[in-house]
Amino acid sequence: MFNLIDESENCPVPSNATGYSIANNIYSLAHPFGVVKINAYLEIDKFKTGIIRSELQTSGVSLVDCPHNGRKDVADKIILG
Repeated sequence: MFNLIDESENCPVPSNATGYSIANNIYSLAHPFGVVKINAYLEIDKFKTGIIRSELQTSGVSLVDCPHNGRKDVADKIILG
């Protein structure tokens, strides 16, 4: 799971990464194991740019909005729920 907002949670992404490079790296690593489906759990309102969101979506990544509202582990609870 990539958390593109808060570097203290989960897997931070380098600030210079593009949505295309993120998706491509995951697909490249996971492809030998079979069909790959990527969900990105993030707080969409906190995104500084829509470009990465657009690049992720056009790369086949499903974006799941996880508004934190000051709480922790929101994405984890959504995944489990």
